[in-house]
Amino acid sequence: MAVDKQCETRIWGERVQSWQCHKRAIIERDGKWYCKIHDPEYVKQKNMKKQTRWAKEAAKQSAIWALKQARNNATEGLTLEELKQVTPNLIRKALGGI
Repeated sequence: MAVDKQCETRIWGERVQSWQCHKRAIIERDGKWYCKIHDPEYVKQKNMKKQTRWAKEAAKQSAIWALKQARNNATEGLTLEELKQVTPNLIRKALGGI
């Protein structure tokens, strides 16, 4: 009868303590056994997906900030009454037609 192996990953708690993962190991990589969650290949793919998603979100946020900064630069020095009359088309025109 084969003995079930245990995942070799160490899990770190909040207070510097660690313990071995309690899940049954099903994947062997470089002589070490891992559960599906701690499989290095799975972790690598998961991290790549996260990085891709974060990069997209960061690019989107940077574009929003750039547009807000451009809007602020285009309306700098205007009084409150002048700002009330500014339309989005005038701002676009001031920004060079973007």
